Amino acid sequence: MAQPTIEVLGVYSVPVTNDLLRQQTDILYGSDLAGAERRDAECQCREQLESTVLVEVLVCNRDKRFNVGDFGQPQDGVPRDNWQVAWAEAYLSEGGDKLLVERWSDAPKAESFRVAFFIHCWNPAAPLLTSYEELRCPEVKEMPERLQKLVPYEPVD
Repeated sequence: MAQPTIEVLGVYSVPVTNDLLRQQTDILYGSDLAGAERRDAECQCREQLESTVLVEVLVCNRDKRFNVGDFGQPQDGVPRDNWQVAWAEAYLSEGGDKLLVERWSDAPKAESFRVAFFIHCWNPAAPLLTSYEELRCPEVKEMPERLQKLVPYEPVD
């Protein structure tokens, strides 16, 4: 059997719209904030959202060791249990044009597929940890429209 491989296809910024910023601020700080407090909360939320990326990888010859929960980045001075890891993953066809399973579902049975996931507090200098190896990632680019539609960012609490 061929060895499993992971190829990073892209790292993409989250499009921070006014609607997304409002939703995230309301979730974290409440919708009743106004004035300077609201502006401060929105500023913090904007920083959080702008530090978040969508990572798209191609998984080939997946074996039983594959676990999307292994994907993340080391953070200096932070215990490993608190590192930022893959979140809200979506499993895509090898061509990246359709979902293989519903969002929030387990990985498909296929040996090869794409997976796209969000990571907060992205550090472009840090490696991406995977189930198999550490990988260097390309620079962050604008998220393609197909991924905005297939894997939209959902505000978190």
